[in-house]
Amino acid sequence: MKNVKPYNSLLTSFLKEIEKQSLFLNKPRDSDPSKRESYYKNLEQIAHLRGRPAYYPYISSGVGHGALVQLLDGSVKLDFICGIGPHILGHSHPEILKASLRGALEDTTMQGHLQFSSIYKEFLEKLLFLARRKSRLRQAWLCPSGSMANENALKVIRQKKEGAKTILAFERAFAGRTTLMAEITDNPSIKQGLPSYDEVLRVPFSPEDPEKSLEVLKKHWNQKGKDIACFMVELMQGDGGCYRASRDFFVPLFEFCREKQIAIWLDEVQTFARSGEFFGFEKLNLGEYVDVCTIGKALQLSASLWTKEYNPKPGLVSGTFSSSSTSLHSGLEVLKILDEKNYMGEQGRISQIYEQWVSRLKVLEQENLVSEIEGWGLMIGVTPLDGNPEMVKKLLQVLFQKGLMCYSCGSDLKKRLRFLLPAVVQNENLDQALEILREALLELKK
Repeated sequence: MKNVKPYNSLLTSFLKEIEKQSLFLNKPRDSDPSKRESYYKNLEQIAHLRGRPAYYPYISSGVGHGALVQLLDGSVKLDFICGIGPHILGHSHPEILKASLRGALEDTTMQGHLQFSSIYKEFLEKLLFLARRKSRLRQAWLCPSGSMANENALKVIRQKKEGAKTILAFERAFAGRTTLMAEITDNPSIKQGLPSYDEVLRVPFSPEDPEKSLEVLKKHWNQKGKDIACFMVELMQGDGGCYRASRDFFVPLFEFCREKQIAIWLDEVQTFARSGEFFGFEKLNLGEYVDVCTIGKALQLSASLWTKEYNPKPGLVSGTFSSSSTSLHSGLEVLKILDEKNYMGEQGRISQIYEQWVSRLKVLEQENLVSEIEGWGLMIGVTPLDGNPEMVKKLLQVLFQKGLMCYSCGSDLKKRLRFLLPAVVQNENLDQALEILREALLELKK
């Protein structure tokens, strides 16, 4: 069916119409006054149906172009958060649209681990080809969400460790919002009223004082010993503040874990494909230490990868859904585009975007509007003004109204702006965002 002429003709017409609609999306703009009343009625209805209002008054029109997206009220926004990760190639990317349509023409909307089509195999082959280049990871299991990928990873580790249950995790860690992942996550606001299961031990994320982190790790081992199953590590913290550390910080911690047979589990759900390499462990040359790795967001679905030694017994890891057919097709296309079209590596497009955006943020730093610029590739954090949480919350809303979408991260004492830039962002988009950010910060500073 997919090769017949009517399909090709329909696909061509569809893509031409999308391109036609997106041509006039070249900068942020305000909403259409005639559409505002109905737009906000829709938002009120959504709030009623789901029990709380949306964080942003955002309802997409279905039309976008690269870093720009048009909302249903006619406004156009610069999307510098990408749905907190999935839209790594921006909006209405023609190759992703084609792949999505191929997925939509599969015989089933969802694929599982009992019944799947050939795209399931193709996706796994490409993913593992990338993973095996610089690590011992050999198998992968697909699932729809990052939290589920993390749940699967933990089950695999605990089975291998014969029931040892204690988890080591950094301060400010984020692992997801399921019951156990919320326990690992070091953010009180997402587990209000939940019981504590006392299964997690904290290690300071202190690149400025690596001896302190190692000392605490050794102390935990002395107290808990072989009941410690694993060390869950984000090589760059996302929700925790967009903070990162060097290879020299991680190696002593990982060497100690390897000596004591503590599994090293890297949570790369947010960092995957954003550092300038597909995996953060490639960026830092840490692949030899990794036992289990979880990825998602930019992948269009999620996955748990593990070494041959951690391959679980049948029945432990399963699930009805691996992901939608559309996600498998579009996810494979994302991997191919990033791998084959000069996005990765020190001279790749992602590294260039990092330099371009950071150079602009440094202008604001010289104007005393931001500080603590830190990040990797497409994933960058910055502290606006004094980082007061209420101020940052207000700043995000002001930025949205002016046409720039980003998000917050960090602690309840100091909040930071988090940018997850699309890999297709253009220099003019960065200039537009810089002016919006400067204008909003000057207003709040006054």
